[in-house]
Amino acid sequence: MVDRAELIQVVREAAADALAIDPAQVGDDANLHELGAQSLEFLDIVFKLEQRYDIEITRGEMERAARGDLSEEVFAPSGEISPIGLDRLRELMPESAHRVVPGLRVSQILSLFTVGTFVRIVETKLGVEAA
Repeated sequence: MVDRAELIQVVREAAADALAIDPAQVGDDANLHELGAQSLEFLDIVFKLEQRYDIEITRGEMERAARGDLSEEVFAPSGEISPIGLDRLRELMPESAHRVVPGLRVSQILSLFTVGTFVRIVETKLGVEAA
């Protein structure tokens, strides 16, 4: 069983290490893009979590964390997230709901990821019930 507080701390530390910043700068609800995370830093965070918990987090799983069970056609026809998709994002990523606005594109989803997003992904992979 994984302790949620410990998992949050591990994600915060992985993010701080990937971004080369002090862990104190990475709050529990920190938006990682706003802290400077780009594609490589996200990959580094994923790698650290995979190694720590002996799991595999694929790009598809990261996308599913954002779109849930909606098909790509319903979620984001032509690459722009539909109103239904925006509602789903707000539901699945409540910590980023204020950033989920019309005109959001699929390529911008990583900019919504927070410490909490990665915590939920790891919990899902480990089969942990959210507290």
